[in-house]
Amino acid sequence: MHILLHQFQPLRASPETPSVTPFACALCRRSFTRKDLLKRHERTCRVREPEDVVEAPENFQSYLLDQQNERERAVVSSCSNRNGDLPDLPSSMDFSALDFLFAPPMASDSITVAERLEYLAYFTSANGMATFLDRETLKQRQELLKGADQHPHERAYEELHGADLLPETIDPSLIDLSSSNRDVLIHKARKITEHLRRTITTKSDKTIIKLDWSPAVQQSCAAFFSASNIRRFLEYFWSLWYPSCPIVHRPSFDPETARTALLCVMVIIGACLSPHEEENEAAKMWLDSVEEMTFGDEYFMERETSDTSTGPLHNNAEGMKKRVECIQAAYLVCSLQKREGSVEAQGRMRRHRHATLVVLARDIGLESATHRNLRLESPSKPWWTQFVIEEELIRTLTYVFLIDAAMAIFHHTPPRMVVSELKMDMACPEVCFQADTATECFYSFREWEQCIFWSERLSVAGVVRRICQRELDDRSVLEFSKMGTLNLFTTIQAVHSLTFYLQNSLVFEPTLAPVQTGLDNWRRIWNARQPEDKDIPDQPQTIWKKIGFVRYAPEFWHLARIVVAQIIASDSDEQCLLPSARGLSRFDHSDMRDINGLIMEYQQLNLGGVTP
Repeated sequence: MHILLHQFQPLRASPETPSVTPFACALCRRSFTRKDLLKRHERTCRVREPEDVVEAPENFQSYLLDQQNERERAVVSSCSNRNGDLPDLPSSMDFSALDFLFAPPMASDSITVAERLEYLAYFTSANGMATFLDRETLKQRQELLKGADQHPHERAYEELHGADLLPETIDPSLIDLSSSNRDVLIHKARKITEHLRRTITTKSDKTIIKLDWSPAVQQSCAAFFSASNIRRFLEYFWSLWYPSCPIVHRPSFDPETARTALLCVMVIIGACLSPHEEENEAAKMWLDSVEEMTFGDEYFMERETSDTSTGPLHNNAEGMKKRVECIQAAYLVCSLQKREGSVEAQGRMRRHRHATLVVLARDIGLESATHRNLRLESPSKPWWTQFVIEEELIRTLTYVFLIDAAMAIFHHTPPRMVVSELKMDMACPEVCFQADTATECFYSFREWEQCIFWSERLSVAGVVRRICQRELDDRSVLEFSKMGTLNLFTTIQAVHSLTFYLQNSLVFEPTLAPVQTGLDNWRRIWNARQPEDKDIPDQPQTIWKKIGFVRYAPEFWHLARIVVAQIIASDSDEQCLLPSARGLSRFDHSDMRDINGLIMEYQQLNLGGVTP
């Protein structure tokens, strides 16, 4: 048992953890190095008017920090300046509390902060697409997107053409207001309505759609998928959810030419992230219809007639682009219904649609998701087109695996994919995929050409094999740290997939060593990485380039440690360190109650009884 307890000793902050800008009180202008200290100070600031009321924090993480034990709280509350001198200290000096007060600020995605499992506790106890961001980050980004007034020429155009007015929830500078674009979107809006009408009116006896087409439904459809709503909800999609799923190439995305099902699901996801609840509810009306539209797409049903793994992708670029868009739409629908759909829809995603998605990925061929045929000669338009299609395929198939791993982690559903079949390339750096021009992309890609992932053509499976084989030397750790946050997240999910089989096997002790080696190497690699978005400002035009859900990878690493410890305890016939782990014997269940209970008990054990 002492071995297990050792595995759960709290981690200390790494010296390389970056610092953050101090926070200042808006009333007394006193500065703090940490946001939670500022919040506590604001409650007792002497400059505050008596009638001011401090709202309860909406951020789940801040709420947990507010539950710190009394000795820490006593030290923090005593920190009132005396004319700029040192803060008052309690008479009975508590050095562990002082460590908490004066410790260097830690990045939110550091290994040490992640040990609290705060985000996963929130994610497994709530529903909705909004949960891919913590509450405070979501609110901050929604505020960034708000504009002041409509542009005069926009209002005049709407009045002239009789279209619905753009609500004042998106900064107008983010939206292309050219008349030609407006004509395109009006045409696309009508096409969406017509496509949905056909889907609903021609439904079969086994349809999942409970909606009947009527004049009222048609009016609701035209209103929800209006040109102005398409623009606005797309901006919510790009800014608020796309960072968590960067599989569509934004610089070249064209709503006019995109497949209708893909555009529909992107618009609905954006509406689900709108700050207006009535728009969140309106979006849910179309979930089942868009799901059936997506999985009934002709390109989704059609099997590839040629082997894409043996020839250059650009030979059939148009056909491959359509197939990639189909699987992108299917993935987005699965994610959407999993978080926003009915209980029936969630079960359908987990048991049927997810399986179909995996089959489609295998039909395309995971080994075909590669840049091995991409020649680095010149940044021509054909070169960029080929790069975009290949990289979208790599990322999309990667996310198909990620949703498979998520089903195993959160619902204890046996994985449908095995790590050894992940023959797709590692995803290229975000700077390549986010580049606005072929030239910018080309020269960023040339830098990627120098790394081990390109020179040795390492696939996802190949990288997992490397980090699980043996302890990496410092040079290898530095080289692997260049793989990027998305790839690091994928590798830790692959380790989770491996542990699922070990956890449910009768013979596993001889095979635990590679997983433990992989976990040790992964931690060193993560600590050596440089976040891709460290220089990207929090501005409306750039937040789509931020790192999203994958930045919580360290919490998944800690969760894997817990699972490995449980396997060791079970194998040695010791009492389980966390009783809730015994509840993980349920398979393929709809809720996330079991994994949430495991996280809560871990928090109580390791963090002094702190629970949300």
